[in-house]
Amino acid sequence: MKTVGLFFGGMSNEHDVSLASAKNIIQQIDTKKYELLLFYISSKGDLYQLSTLMQVDNIQELPTISFKEIQQRIDIAFPITHGKYGEDGNLQGFFEWYHIPYCGCRILSSALCMDKGMFKQMMQSANIPQVPFSTLDFSLISNSELSKSNLIALSDFSLPLYVKPANSGSSIGITKVEDFKHLSQAIEKARTYDTKIIVEQGLIALKEIEVAVIGNEHLTISEPWELVLVKDFYAYEDKYINNEATVKIPADITLSQHQQIKKLAETVYRKCECRGFARIDFFIANGEVYINEVNTLPGFTDISMFPMLIKHSGISYTQLIDIIISLAY
Repeated sequence: MKTVGLFFGGMSNEHDVSLASAKNIIQQIDTKKYELLLFYISSKGDLYQLSTLMQVDNIQELPTISFKEIQQRIDIAFPITHGKYGEDGNLQGFFEWYHIPYCGCRILSSALCMDKGMFKQMMQSANIPQVPFSTLDFSLISNSELSKSNLIALSDFSLPLYVKPANSGSSIGITKVEDFKHLSQAIEKARTYDTKIIVEQGLIALKEIEVAVIGNEHLTISEPWELVLVKDFYAYEDKYINNEATVKIPADITLSQHQQIKKLAETVYRKCECRGFARIDFFIANGEVYINEVNTLPGFTDISMFPMLIKHSGISYTQLIDIIISLAY
């Protein structure tokens, strides 16, 4: 019997989403096949081993633990730490440092897909279709120089725009801008989450399409689903609090678009050197397909798209966990 360490929590603004994902994995993993150990990363970055998920509320009573100790207790690490420090290659680096086999993408692909600016530049160099964008990096030049240089770039955009932090997820920090006088306010909001900001051309009457991918060399790609929104974009509150979105199965797209999305999903997954599993998101507008982003640690919550996409492909939640663990190295 293999011992699997489930890592959850973390220092990002998606800490609570990670807890919800962990809860489902704990309930669905095959305990006859795996011994599951729980490792909680607090919002301060301290690491604890828990007996049950309920101990999250009383971690002050528990001793912290080191990765060296973890190395001696588990065979495989299963991170479900969404967002910064858990999805961006940082945690994966600890696993590699201590030679712990782990599930999911490696350091490079985790970092690349987490940073929307770098990801978009790579897609641009590979001629993968995407909407026009501009990257504002406040860590490199002064605010005044940045404002001057990007006023010219932003003049090429038409409204609406979307402003988002480059390194964040769950739609946190995103603003739809419908008047240029609100652009600075949207940038400041995004800057509270990251020093690098993405300004992205908005699309009118768009469709949001998602696919799940599993595999290392040999890939299983789900059928495309369409996310039907009640608002302009899928905000954090809509996802995890109000549950204000539905899915359309199959997606209301043409056969040509269906084929293009599945082909692009494989191309992007391999181009980014993804491993294990990922969710890949697309836009469709005016008949054109655009890549949006790759989520290398998609949610496993009750309403998360990734396990639902896989389930519709005939793979149960328990089987999905088993496959992901089998792909660890």
